[in-house]
Amino acid sequence: MGNVMDTAMNEDVRKEILELCRQAAPYGAGIQVLKAALRKCGHIMTDQELMMQVGYLEGKGLVRKEEVVNRRLDIQRQIIFLTPEGMDYLEGNGPDIVGVG
Repeated sequence: MGNVMDTAMNEDVRKEILELCRQAAPYGAGIQVLKAALRKCGHIMTDQELMMQVGYLEGKGLVRKEEVVNRRLDIQRQIIFLTPEGMDYLEGNGPDIVGVG
C-alpha cells in the first residue's frame, strides 16, 4: 500500500510543479521558490528530491531546465520553465501522460 501512496504523492507533486511553472511563466521558477511553494502545499522536499521530480517532468518534455549564472555576483540558479507540451497537458489538449497527476 505504501508504494501506491508514494506513487500518488509523486504524481501530485509533479502536477503542482507544472502548475507553479505555469504561474511563473514566462520567467520560470527557481528551485528554492518551488520548494517553498510545495512546502505550503504540504510537500516537504530536499533539493535532490525536487530535482528528481523536475528531471522526470523534463524527460516527459513538460518542463525545461535552464542554468542561470552571474559570476560577478556569484549567483548560480536552476530555473524551471513550462514547455508548450506542458501547457497543453495542463489545458487538457495533449495526450494523457503516465506518472503526472
